[in-house]
Amino acid sequence: MAHIYAHLKKEGFSVTCLNLCHEPNGNVRESLERAFAKRRLDVVCSGGMSVSWKRVEEVFATAKAVSPGVTTVAGGPIVTADPETALRHLTVDYGVAGEGEHTIVELLTTIQKNGPLEGVKGVAFLEPDGKFVFTGTRKEIGDLDSLSTPEYEAFGFRQWMGTLKYAGENTLLETWDELRYAEVVGSRSCPFSCTFCYHPLGKIYRKRSLDHVFKEVDYLVNVFGVNAIQFTDELFSATNKQMLDFAERIRPYKIKWMCQFRVSRIQRDVLEKLVEAGLFYAGMGIESMNDAVLKSMKKKTTRAEIVFALDTARKAGLFFSGNIILGDPADTIETMNDSIKWWRDNPQFHVSMGLILAVPDAPVYRFALKEGLIKDAWEHASNGFPLVNLTKLSNREYYNLALKIQYWNLMLTRATPGTLIGSKKLDERYNGKSFYQLEMRCPFCACEQKYKKFKANDNPNVLIICVKCFASFKIPQKTAFYDDYSAFRTYRHVFSSLRKRYIQRFKFGRTNFAGLKKFFKSLLPSGKRRTQGERVFP
Repeated sequence: MAHIYAHLKKEGFSVTCLNLCHEPNGNVRESLERAFAKRRLDVVCSGGMSVSWKRVEEVFATAKAVSPGVTTVAGGPIVTADPETALRHLTVDYGVAGEGEHTIVELLTTIQKNGPLEGVKGVAFLEPDGKFVFTGTRKEIGDLDSLSTPEYEAFGFRQWMGTLKYAGENTLLETWDELRYAEVVGSRSCPFSCTFCYHPLGKIYRKRSLDHVFKEVDYLVNVFGVNAIQFTDELFSATNKQMLDFAERIRPYKIKWMCQFRVSRIQRDVLEKLVEAGLFYAGMGIESMNDAVLKSMKKKTTRAEIVFALDTARKAGLFFSGNIILGDPADTIETMNDSIKWWRDNPQFHVSMGLILAVPDAPVYRFALKEGLIKDAWEHASNGFPLVNLTKLSNREYYNLALKIQYWNLMLTRATPGTLIGSKKLDERYNGKSFYQLEMRCPFCACEQKYKKFKANDNPNVLIICVKCFASFKIPQKTAFYDDYSAFRTYRHVFSSLRKRYIQRFKFGRTNFAGLKKFFKSLLPSGKRRTQGERVFP
């Protein structure tokens, strides 16, 4: 959205931004009413991923309620994956599919001139008689260097860049005295086509030049004092040479940075040079520990490459994480047990486990539609994208496994217990929660370390990443946060989380998943709400 904002501004449009994450009360209507009261707004643009459907719809429906004559435009994967479903069920006038920079400018210019929209590629809309129109796919932007640096100030960037520290997304960031974090996109799309993945920015992998990327890095460092950058490319680099060239350019900045890697590209000498240049964290695509399933997923990787990559990353002194996602159509009890056994036998690695979600327009989603596993695209989306059994397991077997995985994750079964040496409650607070100074011993390397943390959730244990060997271990919340722990809240949280998985064992639970979630959420005390500064992920 920051790229879209910057491009519209460059082309002479008057643009403003409302970042709802920074609104004090979380009330979308009140926030939009204030925005419309401040200035005349002709068009409201928003968008996101398909799993954020209800939040995106809330923005558009509220905008129309506040100002019925406003033009609404949706973009992002929610439109690109399935334009017709989006246009028929979102309160929008137009949808932008694919990369939006050029499309939105042409669309708004054409609307201003009352011109024919059929000539603007990448636009979807409904005619007055309800007929759906899509003007055709727009060719990918070949020269990414031609685009403006994304707009930061308008989105409340100074307020935002410190919030990741305590978002529970990267626990080692909590050890920093002051975090000034940014995200940069250095490339678009991906040269691979994994079956569970969808590339909303096109099928052709394109990279910005290093000069163009570091123009943005210079801006972030010089203007905002950024000291940590996450490169959010789907694939950070296609070759080791490109990674080494990048390392040489970023080394003088003396900042920490993070990115995503393919396990088949891992070499220890390359990783060590990247770590020397400030690489702090790497995400790695794991997905399965069975070669037949990896082949079915079109991962083009092997179990041996995954094991080598994880071992090599630890030896190179790199913090990393990855996911195992069960439920590929080729998965059986035996293949899933291969992944589960490895996962439970290797708690030192920061690897999470879950189940594949069938989201538009990934190949597994199209498979589910073809096989009748998803009866109706809109029903599936409006129901919050519940789990779909893509395997040949019975529904009882599949959803029982989902329940077990939820329990394992809640209890942090994959993590080895560490030793809590001491805990001291501090006077400092964050979002109304007290900090504790925890002193712990790693069960793998015996390193004694201190963390300043607060009780972020009601899980039974808190996950710690060793600052020396980067292994995962757990500490009981009961002893770590002795003055803020509540056995009742913990049991209630575990029960509530398991209940959400349990109800999906039954057809009624799956077909009414969103409504049941909303009902159970309404039973929570009013204090159980997200507070300003927290980041919430689907």
